[in-house]
Amino acid sequence: MKQITNMRKAVCVMANELKKAGYSLSDAFKKAWQRVKFSMTVRARGTSFGNRQECLGFLKQFRPDDLSVTLEKEPGNQFDSNAIRIVVHIHPISKKTIIGYIPKGLARELSKVLDTGVEVKAKLLGIIGGYGHKESLGALVNIAI
Repeated sequence: MKQITNMRKAVCVMANELKKAGYSLSDAFKKAWQRVKFSMTVRARGTSFGNRQECLGFLKQFRPDDLSVTLEKEPGNQFDSNAIRIVVHIHPISKKTIIGYIPKGLARELSKVLDTGVEVKAKLLGIIGGYGHKESLGALVNIAI
């Protein structure tokens, strides 16, 4: 029963944020239900900042089972007060690293959901890119509410 209540709460919060972004109330609720019912795959943003390219290259050597992902709000972020960083935990060496951020539009909705205490799960689907010497690495993350 608690899971249904949390799901409804997440939908209402996301729908309100989508309404503020210009969706009609009906469309906002439809989109919010889709995001809650089905998982979302997003490409991490900010993966070329700082040493994140080296971190992503380092993560390629680990098996998916060796890694877990958490999403952490970063309210002090100077660019976006709703910023949510993607943190990868590397279990074999007991370390963690920030690989990027949730895209800004989705972060606005998800940060409000995280504020309500609803659990948001994330999983690293893979490290992408890096095929040529000029192409940077990126990451695909699956998010489920």
